[in-house]
Amino acid sequence: MRQDKDRSDRLLKKQILNLNRHIPRQRKALSELMGEDKPHVVGVDGSRHRFKSKELEFVASMLSDSEPDLLKLPIYIEMDTMASGARVAGRLETQILCKILEREECPRDEIFIYRPEMKLIRQKLPTVTQYMFLVR
Repeated sequence: MRQDKDRSDRLLKKQILNLNRHIPRQRKALSELMGEDKPHVVGVDGSRHRFKSKELEFVASMLSDSEPDLLKLPIYIEMDTMASGARVAGRLETQILCKILEREECPRDEIFIYRPEMKLIRQKLPTVTQYMFLVR
């Protein structure tokens, strides 16, 4: 019985890791992406993830002049198998999402969001955000 559970757990983890093939090998700074004709990153699977210029400009409008060099994109929405919501980490990432969600109280380095908020964020930033699935 224990062996079957271990096998099932390994299979589930493998399937979830397979869902993350789109995650880029390396994220790029917002300022770098804004300088590209066709802003994109390359996923682990070799696929190209393109960013819409209007979204990049929208995000840049929420930052100070020096911050586009610091913000790495895409912004990851971390989906955890053990949690009901999702997590977004990073000072600038949190700042941007709090503005979009119109939250007055904003944590410094991470924010937890739930389905209605995820929907709003993905509507406003469909190419700037990506889901990342975590396994524990």
